[in-house]
Amino acid sequence: MPNEVINTVKVQAAAGRSEELGRQLQKIVETLRELPGCDSYMVDRCPEDDTRWTVSARWQSEAAMRMHFYTPQVQGFIGLIDSRLANAVDFNSYPIV
Repeated sequence: MPNEVINTVKVQAAAGRSEELGRQLQKIVETLRELPGCDSYMVDRCPEDDTRWTVSARWQSEAAMRMHFYTPQVQGFIGLIDSRLANAVDFNSYPIV
């Protein structure tokens, strides 16, 4: 059985744009959670800092997660910086043990 994995994206909102960033992240996630092998994809705002957001996904396998990185929807995260909604985007992934 393939190992399940989680990937996270931590996003820092540009000054005064956190609400707009949250709406855009939700739109991105709505398309990504429909991808094959995705068990869940969600957006959470940091309780200590309302300008930081975390997007997390749970995948049935590492292969499913890797395939999703090649979809056009994932480029939406990079577009957050181009559109000046975010100052930083940090991608991470790790196996579920």
